[in-house]
Amino acid sequence: MSITMNERITTMETAQFYQDRPPLQIALLHSTVKITRIECFRYDHELIDELQLANGVEHIYGLLAISTNAGAVGFKEFAIPSRSLKCDLTTWVALFQRIKGLTLTESMNYTLLKQEAWGPVRKELMESALQDLIEQTESVSQPHKGQKYILDRAYLYNHAQAYISF
Repeated sequence: MSITMNERITTMETAQFYQDRPPLQIALLHSTVKITRIECFRYDHELIDELQLANGVEHIYGLLAISTNAGAVGFKEFAIPSRSLKCDLTTWVALFQRIKGLTLTESMNYTLLKQEAWGPVRKELMESALQDLIEQTESVSQPHKGQKYILDRAYLYNHAQAYISF
C-alpha cells in the first residue's frame, strides 16, 4: 500500500492557488479536516546508511506521518539526539496520540498549549509535521518531489527498527 501525498508547489503556483481559494474556504478546511492516524517509523541501520545519515548511535532517525479523513498526509523526518530521550521512542511519541481526532486548527493550538510540557524537540517535530499536513490539504493535488521512499509503506515497514501507530 502506498502513501499518497501532494508535492510542494512553487511560490508562483502557491500565490495563484490562494487567489483562487478564498480565505474563508481555507479556514473552513482547517476546522473540518480531522487527524485520523499518527505513525512513527524509526529507521533501521540499513536505511540510515542508504540515506547517508550520520551514524545511528548519537541520534534516532525516523519519520512522523499524520493522516487525515480528507486523505492528506503530512510528513516530517527527524533526527532526535539519543541523550534527549529519557525513555524509549514509543513512550516519547505516545504524547502525540491526544492529537488524533482533532481538527488541524485544534491540533496546532494543542501543540502550542503543550510546548512547555513536551519540550522543544517534540513540539518542533509535531509542529513541522502539522505544517506539512496543512500545506498538503491546501495545495493542488500533486505528489511531493524527492524522498520517494516515504511514499511506500511496505518499504518503510521493511526498514523500520520500530513502528508506532495510533
